[in-house]
Parts: sequence; structure tokens; C-alpha cells
Amino acid sequence: MKKYIHVPQLILAGLIITLFTSCNEKVLQEVPKSFLSPDNAYKSKSAFENGITGLHSCVRDEQNILLNQGENMVYEMSAGTDVAHIATRYNAGPERFWDYSIITSTYPGSLMYWNWAYQEVICNANTIISRANNPEIGWTDAEKNAIVGEAKFLRAYTYNVLVNIFGGVPIVSEEIASPKLDFVRATKQEVLEFIQQDLEFAVQWLPVNEKADGRISKGAANHLLSEVYISLGLTKKDASFYDKAITAASDVINSGKYQLMTKRFGAKKDEPGDVYHDLFWDYNINRGSGNLETIWALQYENLTVGGAVNFSNWNRVWNSRFFDLKDPNGISGMQVCDSLGRPVGYIRPTTFCFYDLWLKDKNDMRNSKYNIRRDWYWNNPASAYFRQKVKMLPTMDTLWIIYPSLRKCEGDFAATGKASGYTPKDIYRMRLAETYLLRGEAYMWKGDLAKAAADINVVRARANALPALPAEINIDFILDERVRELIVEEPRRRTLVRVGKLYERTKKWNFISGAKIQPYNELWPIPQAAIDANSDAKLTQNQGY
Repeated sequence: MKKYIHVPQLILAGLIITLFTSCNEKVLQEVPKSFLSPDNAYKSKSAFENGITGLHSCVRDEQNILLNQGENMVYEMSAGTDVAHIATRYNAGPERFWDYSIITSTYPGSLMYWNWAYQEVICNANTIISRANNPEIGWTDAEKNAIVGEAKFLRAYTYNVLVNIFGGVPIVSEEIASPKLDFVRATKQEVLEFIQQDLEFAVQWLPVNEKADGRISKGAANHLLSEVYISLGLTKKDASFYDKAITAASDVINSGKYQLMTKRFGAKKDEPGDVYHDLFWDYNINRGSGNLETIWALQYENLTVGGAVNFSNWNRVWNSRFFDLKDPNGISGMQVCDSLGRPVGYIRPTTFCFYDLWLKDKNDMRNSKYNIRRDWYWNNPASAYFRQKVKMLPTMDTLWIIYPSLRKCEGDFAATGKASGYTPKDIYRMRLAETYLLRGEAYMWKGDLAKAAADINVVRARANALPALPAEINIDFILDERVRELIVEEPRRRTLVRVGKLYERTKKWNFISGAKIQPYNELWPIPQAAIDANSDAKLTQNQGY
């Protein structure tokens, strides 16, 4: 997985120092021959394929950004929202969203996402897009535009992350080869329109069938474009964008390539379970397993060519530290085991996720014992309670040590060792169930509640859930349904910011994080380091920071 980095990054721009000012011009113009650079690397079609592979590696680094406790930043997209709060063990730092009042412009998460976007993805995407115009490559317009379309998709994906974290941000649309210290923020609308342009190009030129697992197809571009059209409709207050969102989502749904999985499939199909559980077994994510619901998945499987170095840490991040539970006699009643691995419980789903969501329909498949583990059994042979059901006691720590387990996070620990807590699970970025929910949302914003309900009910029918009535449909109903279907997969913070609901729903459903959240916390602060480095222009800070 090669990365080609060729741009003075935003945050490092102010640190560039001009050395050897007396060196002669000939030395300064020396062409490097012993290492890869864009000037000597992008000379063939295969070089661009390598570049795209490297760009995917950069995008996947969003899952691997390290922060304090050694886990990735993606769970910051759920912590401090309506779906999760930080476990009691990890409430010391502002990055943990235990206390929103101490989030400032020096918050590490802001800087990490900013650097990931500008230093890794956007700069490399711009290099590929720029260098693709080299007439010496000898490719057809279709070949060139397919590469450019994939790079533009990944650039658009990254800007969509930024706009739903920070609001308006600087638009860097070209390769930069010299220090630049005068970046200014575009408006949110301008950023969304830039994303729209990239995605419309990608839809035109990307192939229907991705070149390999994890690569981008026309369906992925239309899926993201549907979401961006909704954002533009809300931002510009222009209902015509909802029609565009419906068309983009319909192009995915009606393509014939994708379908919701409604029958058991994959490695565990003959074992007790259900089809929703099958969707998340480690080796069932890619289409080769028979899973026709996948639109785009990040590759994490062990020994898969192009796969990430690290394994999926869903289980470590989301599930409880059950092995530290003491039995009624005060000795260790639980131990790490092959079926559960070693979760750490960095974040804990809210009571809303485990209980309130299911009050009206407890028989929803997504609430089954195969998808939420609610019953625990003492598994330490040394305990007098061995194999007995755990009876919850007031003295038990239900914020960190023991609480229901999201079984979509569990997996095959044999590949990594049960003590690691990691699994070789590929990670969904897009699947068809969300496309239906996006189209249903677009119909809802348009005011066509009957069609909105029909789309939502396609997803609910797969789960054997009660059908939704048109009169029930509003944005909160859809956000609830997204939790039932997409918890863990969904970058929840970005969804709530996109529809202006982060503050309201966090106050309502998160008794810890909601205590001090303020309306301005809908957006993260612009990193102070980026503001300070940008010495020739003003990068304005978000309100409240």
C-alpha cells in the first residue's frame, strides 16, 4: 500500500523553513532519482492504479487514527451523541465527550481529522487528478476519467466528512507545490456544491462493477450523492434537491446489482441465527460471500491483498469489559473466551439504544438474541456460579463492566487471538439498507410521507418489524430507524449534524454527555494549530470556541 504525499499540508505550512539560501540554482533543480515522487511515479496506467490503492489506504486511516487510549477516531463520531457515551474509565479527557464544556480549539480530535483530511486524502487525491492529464500516459478518456472519478469520489467523501464536522472549510481543489499560508473557509453551501460536482463526475465515469472488493463503483457515488443532495436541499431550502436525491438513490436501488439480504447466507448460515446477524459475520461483508447488500466496504480481512494492517476494533470499542465482573462471592466470575474476545468498552451505548428503541416492537429481528446479547452466564470454572445466569446487582458497574453486547461487533477471534479483542472484520461504509433510508428521508423532506414510509418499511420488513404508518414519519422516526439498522456502522455525529439534531437528541437521550452540551457544539472547533499556521489570512473559528 504505497502513499504518495506531495503537498505542503495546511497544518504544516507555517513550519516550512527555507534553508541553504546561498545554494546554487543547479543544485536546487536536481531531479531525485532514488525515491518515489509524483514527478517520477505517475508515468503509467499501473502507477495510477498504485496511486488509487494508496489513496484508499489514506481513506481507511480514518479508522486507524490514534488518540490517547490507543483507539481510532471513528468512535468519536458516536461518543457524545444520542447513541453512546464514554465509559466511566475514560472520562478524563475532553476528547471523550463526557463533558462538552471543556472542548476547545485545542481539542485533539479536531486536529486529527483536519490532518487526516488535508494531509492524507485531499492532497493525494489532488495529485492523482492533476497528474492524470499527462498526455504521455497513453490512455483513453474513459480509462483516465475512471481513475479521476474514483479520486474525486474519495475527495468528495472526505469533504463530506469535514463539512459535517466543521461546517464550511477551505476548498483545496488543485495540487499545491509551494508553501501556502492564506487559506480561507468556504461556506457550507460552497463546500457541498464542490462535493456535488465531484460526485456527479464520478457517477458519470465510474464503472458499474468495482474492480475489486473495496474499490468504488457507480452505486457508491450515487449513494453518497443522494445524501449530499439532501444536505443541499436543507442548506439552500430548495426542494428540487430532494427530487435529485430520490433519483440518485433510485439509481442504486433499481440498478439490479444490489438487494437486501432476506435469507440466511455465508459462513454461519447453517448455525442458529438470523439474516441480520449474517450481515456482520467477519467473512460475510464482501459480495463474494453472497452478500449483495454491500455497496462499499473497507477491507480488513486477514491476509487479504490490499487489506489494512490493523484489524477491526469494533468489539474492543463498543462492548463491555465483562471479564472483570466479580461474582456475588467477590471473586472473578468471568474470563476472556473464544466466543467473546476481549472488549474494552471505550464507549457504552445509551439506554435509548438498548431499551427505548424497542419498546413498541420487541420482536424486531435487530433486537433478537443473535444481535443484542442481553443474557450473560458466569464462565469461570473457578466460580461457584459457573454456568449460571448472571443476575444483575446494584453493585455491578453497568457503565463499563457489564451491559448488553452488540453482536455485530463480535466475530472470529481465532485469527487474532481472543486476548486481542480484534477481529478480521471488513467494515461497511455503505450498504443498500441505508440507501432505502436515504430515499425515504428525501421523500419525507419533500412531504411525501406515504413513499417515505414505503421505503422505510422495506428495511423494517427484512427485520420482521411492524410496518411504519405514514403519519408516524418524521425526521426523528428516521433517525431512530437508522440506529436500529446502522448503529456502529453509522458515523452518528455526522448524521445528526447534517440534519441539525445533535444538540436536541443528545440532550434528550444521553444523560451523561447531554448534561453540558450547548447548541454551538453541533460543530467541532477549527484546530487552533491550523489557525495559527495560516499566517497570511484568517481562518475563522466556529462560534463558541
